Amino acid sequence: MVQKQLNLILGSVLVLILTSCTKVANYAEERADLAAYGNIRGAQLAGMGTADPFTINDAEHERIRELLAADQDRSDVEQLSLSETLAIAMANSRTYQYRKETLFLLALNLSETQKDFNWNYTASASASTGYDTFKDGTAETFGDQGVDSSLAAGVGRTLASGARVSLGFTQNYLNLLSSPDTSGSNNGLSFNIVQPLLNGFGPLVTMEPLKQAERDLVYAVRDFKRYQQDFVIDISSQYYSTLRARDQLYNERRNYESSIVNREQTESYAKAGRIADFQAAQARQSELNAADRWSLALSSYEQALDDFRFTLGLPIDLKVEPDPAELEQLSKKGLVELDITLDEAMTSALSNRLDLINRRQQVEDRERKLEIAKRNFLPKMDVDYNVSKSFDSASGEDVDQDLSVRLNLPFDWTEKRNNYRRSQITLEREIRTLEQETDEVQLEVRDLWRKLERNRSVYNNRLLSVQLSERQVENTKLLLQQGKALTRDVLDAEEDLLNARNQTTVALVDYTINRLRFWNAIERFQIDPKGMWYEQVESEEAVATP
Repeated sequence: MVQKQLNLILGSVLVLILTSCTKVANYAEERADLAAYGNIRGAQLAGMGTADPFTINDAEHERIRELLAADQDRSDVEQLSLSETLAIAMANSRTYQYRKETLFLLALNLSETQKDFNWNYTASASASTGYDTFKDGTAETFGDQGVDSSLAAGVGRTLASGARVSLGFTQNYLNLLSSPDTSGSNNGLSFNIVQPLLNGFGPLVTMEPLKQAERDLVYAVRDFKRYQQDFVIDISSQYYSTLRARDQLYNERRNYESSIVNREQTESYAKAGRIADFQAAQARQSELNAADRWSLALSSYEQALDDFRFTLGLPIDLKVEPDPAELEQLSKKGLVELDITLDEAMTSALSNRLDLINRRQQVEDRERKLEIAKRNFLPKMDVDYNVSKSFDSASGEDVDQDLSVRLNLPFDWTEKRNNYRRSQITLEREIRTLEQETDEVQLEVRDLWRKLERNRSVYNNRLLSVQLSERQVENTKLLLQQGKALTRDVLDAEEDLLNARNQTTVALVDYTINRLRFWNAIERFQIDPKGMWYEQVESEEAVATP
């Protein structure tokens, strides 16, 4: 009976401990998230002027769960719009989630650096006793020599001037609970401040770890913003490329069906003696070639679908695909013209590119570190003031004060000399890197501008080519019926029509994606929290596309 009660008590204590640990862990998670998200929001405001929603736990998986559940009971394919695809990608992509977590961890690390420049509180407690074993075999028991214990608490902080300030309290108990006649206690209060006067003086040196950590988070926030924009463009590119593969599959099927009709007509003409038999053979060969191209297009489209699902982090065999209506809408809209000149675009890129802003500010970081390395040649000279007060009866509540000045002369400058030279070289490298990246941005903008011009020209030419090819197919078929054309003329005309249709779609998709990359290159590409993109944000009203 006693054993059962003891087991019950021990079990209850264990459950209480585990429950407490869980509550403490949950509280720790909440506080860590609060600190990290607060740092990210502050960095966004400092680095971009606005704070975008950010969380590593938002992953809105409801739509994904719906797709997975519906996939079990359906035979048809679920078609995803571009906006749905972008939302799923941002919620479910493994690489995107990893980048978010990397930014979160950096913000979490900043909270540890911030702690060093806030008031830091400490507390401790201890108790001790002992016993002796004598040579005659007898021994004391624990507590015979008394129980000594102590309590201590303190608070400290590093100030912007470089001063280190601390305040402490101690309470000691002797022979507590074991020897009332000889027991006693004493306690004391102490205050200490150490102020550097030369090396290590001032906020430039003292606050550098915090300043650099905060700036590094600002850089990371800007880099993540650029990564977001590139990620959205890459997903959009893959989305439209998959639709392009589907459109080519559709064109190849139409071409195959047309080749069957041509072959049947040609064979009938050959039987009637209106054309030579070799022309019927040509039509048959063209049909076989069309069948091969259709099969190849089907394989390419299925591979594009697999890549599309993999990029979104979805099961490879999930029955989803991009919505063909998105490509139709893109075709109806045609080419969205740019509302900016090349000179204006270049100015926007050099002024607003987040990565260039980062690089310019990193040059400032290196200039600041060079100045710190220069100050490090100063000797160390500290003023140390300490005051303590004891409250035990023996000391009569005396107050002790100490004031000292320490001077350390640096005779060995090897490390300081080398660090200063390294700082100089690092600054020069950073400046060259800034110049190189500035040139690369200019090259990128000019290259994308030329690509857009080329895409626009190709698209317009392909549209005209489709019209001409359609008329050419009709005319050659009529001439073939009249015996004024060869089968090869019809086959060549249909081949031209197929290529024109495919190239029209290619040019349209290329222009659309290059246009997005152009806006991104000049930092005029905007996305909402779910990844949908906006264009021409400098106009009176932003236009959501599509």
